[in-house]
Formats: sequence, structure tokens, C-alpha cells
Amino acid sequence: MADATSDKIETAHIDAVERASSDDEVISNSDEKIIRQLETTGEEIGMTWRTILAAVGMGMCYNAYLFTLLIPPSILSYINAELGPDPRYTWITISWNLGGAIFVTVGGRLSDIFGRRYFFLCGSVILIIGSIVSATGQSINQMIAGGALFGAGSGFLEMSFGAVQEIVPNEWRMTTIGLFDASSVIAQLMPLISWAIIKNTSNWRIPYYIMIGFQCFNLVYLFIFYHPPTFETKHSADRKSKRELFMGFDWLGLFLFIAGCTLFICGVSWGGTLHPWTSATSIAPIVIGFFTLVGLGLYEAYGKVNEPLLPPRLFNQIRHFLMPMICMAITGMQYYSNATLWPRLSQLLYAGDEISKGLYSEVLPLGSVIGGIVITGSKRLGHQRWQIFGAIALQTACVGAMSTATLHNPVKSIILTFFISLCTSLVILNSLVLIGFGIIYQTDIGTAAGLAGTARLLAGAVATAIFSNVTNNKYANSLAAAVTKNVSALGSSFPSSSLTALIAAAKLGTPAAYEAVPGITPQVQAAAALGNKEAYLTGAHLSYEVALAFGLCGCIAALFIPSIDGRKYTKKTVALQEADRKALETHEKEVSA
Repeated sequence: MADATSDKIETAHIDAVERASSDDEVISNSDEKIIRQLETTGEEIGMTWRTILAAVGMGMCYNAYLFTLLIPPSILSYINAELGPDPRYTWITISWNLGGAIFVTVGGRLSDIFGRRYFFLCGSVILIIGSIVSATGQSINQMIAGGALFGAGSGFLEMSFGAVQEIVPNEWRMTTIGLFDASSVIAQLMPLISWAIIKNTSNWRIPYYIMIGFQCFNLVYLFIFYHPPTFETKHSADRKSKRELFMGFDWLGLFLFIAGCTLFICGVSWGGTLHPWTSATSIAPIVIGFFTLVGLGLYEAYGKVNEPLLPPRLFNQIRHFLMPMICMAITGMQYYSNATLWPRLSQLLYAGDEISKGLYSEVLPLGSVIGGIVITGSKRLGHQRWQIFGAIALQTACVGAMSTATLHNPVKSIILTFFISLCTSLVILNSLVLIGFGIIYQTDIGTAAGLAGTARLLAGAVATAIFSNVTNNKYANSLAAAVTKNVSALGSSFPSSSLTALIAAAKLGTPAAYEAVPGITPQVQAAAALGNKEAYLTGAHLSYEVALAFGLCGCIAALFIPSIDGRKYTKKTVALQEADRKALETHEKEVSA
């Protein structure tokens, strides 16, 4: 806890940045200035039992939102087969990325100002509602609505990446963020559990009911054990009221941010699927959304706003904030595209039954958990710049190698996909701590982590849309030729009039679809299924080749990142739990008496 004097100094510094941005001493982004702030902000109270329980709560929040991220993609084809087929079914996951990208920044900024507790509780309630909507889904539209609710609630809960850093001593941040990520093993097992449930019950809704139970437990746990600084504590020095801060908030910036993100992602996602890329329906939202975001940037930089949504002082720190955020965005594009592509690829090409589908779905989660364990040693290893550069380079190499994946070598694809996920964790977790230690004022940590999350999730939504379109379009163009070639090679008397129906059945891949094809035989069905796999693999190869360009950009950005100065690992805790703060105040009064 920072005492009243520290709070006044902190407030004075931030006000000075806004009043005198031309003053080199005030806006200096040097490590020395950041270190001085870390040495004077907060209290040395150690890792108390309340801190540990609160940190566990942040891990619960991470698992809660991962439930909503990992379960739908792993069983997406099953959902589409029952409620569709519908070409918009990928929006069940795209809407998650879009909602998360928007609400993580909104929640991070607002919670910096008003306090975090109720934003976390609100996010937990939204996820419960989203779980109920999805569990009772009767159409793809309803499942998309559930995905949007998942994204909104998860955006609030993803603030846990920043919140878990501020509630532990600075010297424990790197270890805590690693254990925080490794704790996700609970949610990471859900793809396997989901497919085991489907195998035994043929009911994809049961995983959503499990999700409801976990989200309710998380809400209760947060309510009991998570008590970060309240609004009154945060504003004990400036004495600003909620109404005053509410009226002074950047509502125009918020509108521009939401409108720009939504329009841009909608345009990218519609192109090549619901509408041609050359149509006004696809081009107009992309162009308008892009220029809306550009206008937002200019407004935030030059407009006079009391509480800006995107504080310019953060973006002035190019090496400490902007470059790590770019690296996170690049690696997020690789990961979230794979989170959608890999389940479909592995289930179609390699898996034989529901359990094997679940096991293949665990490859990406396994890499993430191992990455969390590895990152606990990042502080001791040091040289975070080269850790991030090496991880992005290795990830890019593995993505490129996936463009040579074959039908008959699943081990190669498993290893490459595992390292793509592992490298993602190494980049994101290192970058999050770099950003937390790279901002001058720790009162901005929620906003900084939120913006980093938005960059990653927004880039992931774009990547998912781009790579899904690339894969699906190439797959659609290759399917007819592949099926026709394989059936013709049989030399059978399969009627040519049934070929169109056979191609459609191969795309669906269900026994009922094949049975409805006139003149179908087991040999013809096997040939068509093989053609379907070959066509999809062709589409996946093209997506992995496209992804290579993004990895190169990430490697360049990593070269401009500074490693963490060891002096930043102080014993100070930035945001004490309220009970710890009161206990410390009582102790100080007793000592002074």
C-alpha cells in the first residue's frame, strides 16, 4: 500500500505528464525513472496468506475464461453438424476474440480508475449467462450470441494478467505469472474431457453445463477472497468522486474504440465467406473501421480528455510498452489461428474416435502449461529480449514447417504444434512482465495489460478470420477435384450423376450424409473421405505459409525490447488486499503510539 504522501506524489507525477508533455525530465522513459517509481510505490509486506488466496483467485479467473476459449473450438464441428451446417459457425469463436479484445481494454482502464473487484465479479456473471445461453443453444445464431457473451466476460477476467502482478511483491512477479499460466491445466484438460463426454453420451451440451458449474464456483471464490484496493483507497489523495470521474471519462474514445474494432473485424470475417472480398459489404466495414481506429489514435493523442481511454503516456514508451505489445500481437496471431485450425486439422486427418480427438486437442494446451513452468525461470536466466526473439524465431520456423504436414506423419505435426504453443507462452508471459515493469506509473498497470490483451486478441481475431478464410476457400476450390480424382482411380461404376451429392457428403463427413448418396459403396466412401482430407490439408498448408510473414515482423520488433533491469525486482507490493492494508495501518498506529 502506498501511503498518503506516496499517493500525492504519484498523482502529481501523472498530472505533470498531462500538463507538461514537452518536459524531457517528466516524460523520460529511462529505466532509472521507472526503477525510482518501483522503489517508492507500494509497501513491503511480503507474500501474505491473503495475497496467496487472491493470486489463486486470479488463476481461477484465467481458467474461467479459458473454459470459454478452449471448449467451443474443440467441438465446433460437432456443434455445426447438429445445429447447422451454417457457414457462419466459425463466428462462435471469432465473436469471443472480438468481445475479449474490446472489453479487456475497457475493463482495464475503468478498473484502474474505479477499482477492480466489481469488474471481475461482473465478468464472472457474464460468463455464467454465456454458458447458459450456449448450453441451451438451438441454432448457430444463439451459439454466436453465447460466444459474444463469452468474449465480453472473458475480457474483464483477462485483466487478471495485470492484476496478479500488482497484488504480489515485485520480486515475485515473474514466478507468479509463470505459475499463474501453469495453473490453467484445469481448463486445458477440458478439450479431452469434452470429447470423452461426447464419446459416451453423444451430447456436446454437457461440457457447457460443466462450464456453468465452474463459472459459479469462480464467482463465489472471487466474492470471498479477492478484495483489492477500493475506489476510496485509490482516490484517498485526490478525493475525486465517482460522479466526477464518470463524467470526465473518455466516452467518445470508448465509442470510437468499440465501433472501429467491431467494423474492422466484421469486414475481415465476412470477406470470402458470407460475401465476396470485392463486395462493398466486406470492403466498407474494413475501411471505415480502420479509419475509425486511426481517428481514435489522433483524438487520444491531441484531444484534451481528463481520463483518456488510451493514455498517450503509455505509447510514448516505445521500447518498454509498444514493442512488447507488438510481439504479443504477432505471437497471438499465430496462436489463436492455430487454436481454431489445429482441432479441425487433427480431427479430420489423424483422429480415429472421440478420445483421440480430445488427445489431439490437448497439444496446444500442453504447450501453454509447459510454457508457464518454463517462464518461472525467466528471472534467473535474464536477457528477456533474446528469450522473446528466440521464441518468436522458433515459433515462426515451426509454423513454416507445418506447411509440409502430411496425412501419414501425425507425430511431426504434434511436435511442431506443441512448440508453436510453448513459444507463444514464452513470448506473452515475458512481455506482460516487461510491460508491467516498463510503465512509469503502476496505477496504469490495468490499462497497460488491457491494451496488451487487446492487441493480442484483436490480432488473433484478425488472424483467425484471415486463416479460416484462406483455408476454407482453398479447401472449397480443391475438394471437388480431389474427390473426383480418388473416385475415378477406383475404376468403379459409381454413377457420375451422384458425384455432386458425394462431394457434398464428403464435406459434411457424417455417416448420414454418405448414406444419402445414390450408388454409394464402402470403397467410394473411403475414396471421398480421403479426397476431403487431402483438400483440407491443401488449404491448411496455404494458411501456414501466409503466417510466416507475421513471424518475421515479430522477430524484428523483439530486437528493440529492453531486458528487465534486476533492480526492478523490489520487495514492494503495489496493490495490497484491503484487509492487509488495514492490518498494516493498525500496526503502524500501534508502533507510533
